[in-house]
Amino acid sequence: MEAASVRNAPSGLGASERRVLNPRPYRVFRKSYSVTEAKAGAVVLVGLAALAAWVVWRGAHPDPGLFADPAATSTGSVAIPVVEGRTAPDGPSRAAAARAEPAGSGPSTGSAPTVVDRGALPASLAAPGWKERTASRFDAENLYVKIDGRADFFLSRGFRSLTFVTLEGPSDAAVDVELYDLGSAENALGAFAAEKPPETKAASGGGTSWYVARNALFLARGGSYARAIGSDESPAVLAQLEALRKAFEQGIAAGEKPWTVALFADALGLPPDRLQYAAENAFSFGFAKNVTSATLDDGETELFVLPAGDAAKAKTLSAKFEEGFLSYGEKVAAAGASWVKDRYLSTFSRTVAAGTMVVGVRGAPVLPKGAEALAKLEKAVLALPPDVAKKAAAGPPSAAKPTGGGYE
Repeated sequence: MEAASVRNAPSGLGASERRVLNPRPYRVFRKSYSVTEAKAGAVVLVGLAALAAWVVWRGAHPDPGLFADPAATSTGSVAIPVVEGRTAPDGPSRAAAARAEPAGSGPSTGSAPTVVDRGALPASLAAPGWKERTASRFDAENLYVKIDGRADFFLSRGFRSLTFVTLEGPSDAAVDVELYDLGSAENALGAFAAEKPPETKAASGGGTSWYVARNALFLARGGSYARAIGSDESPAVLAQLEALRKAFEQGIAAGEKPWTVALFADALGLPPDRLQYAAENAFSFGFAKNVTSATLDDGETELFVLPAGDAAKAKTLSAKFEEGFLSYGEKVAAAGASWVKDRYLSTFSRTVAAGTMVVGVRGAPVLPKGAEALAKLEKAVLALPPDVAKKAAAGPPSAAKPTGGGYE
């Protein structure tokens, strides 16, 4: 063997150097293996296998506290018995029960599950043959725990709280229900429209906008936005989704009809589910706040409106929009009006002051049609009652919950 090593190794190297520069990479120079090293390696492998098994088991048995409302551990909550198809009627009110029985009190065994304040979630959600598990609630501080990666979507749309509950049905069927309190109908409709696929048509009526996509229900009513995701598309799940829709319509107040719905839906004939509301940074403009927009049937032309407070501010704000559009376009004149043509997309945009508001069109592929749509919007805004314009200038409600019945 030594002769072979010498014959294949570079000339002029000693025995120790030939061992470092091994011409035979698979040749083993150690005459024996260490039993201690083998035992240590076996211990490490067993430890890694045990760790992997623990991770798998822990994933299948999560800590229930991860899905509980943190407030329940400090302020107390009410224990509501769960029965098939509905929560138990009668008994003391939640407020009285919360005062009488702090969280964690009661018998140590056989006690009813503890639930948190349900917010706007209707009391009865489960269809016949279904039952409701304990609800949990999340606020802006811990929303990421429930929907990590999606929290910012709702936080930018006036998020105040999320109530979550799972409904269990026959044959292991289940429906996860998420009810978001977004503070205003504008925010709720904006979230609803942003998540709705463009090809999906929503139904609207009585203050509710909703649609069903295979095994899921999406619904906006008042300041609430609901998502209900079923485990499959079975008849039982679809029946439960329909029961949820009716429960939301009956149990959640629609509140006062937003003026933007009256403007775009009633005056211009655009479906409410197309409305998008941006509290700030609309179109990536830092000055563009409280902007409501809607896309026309061509899928490209976008009409928008925002209150300015008074006529002078409206003119100033309109000029700022023109400057913003000019940052990626150039001025063109048509029919005595000044438009901005996008240098990249070759679409047209323009804003005008309409009384105390600013109205505009953005991304119109054909200028004459864009001008026609802008004229209709301007006319509709000028026809709004003065009290509506005053209310619009104040922005959507951010604190008060919607009250009252539905609107038509």
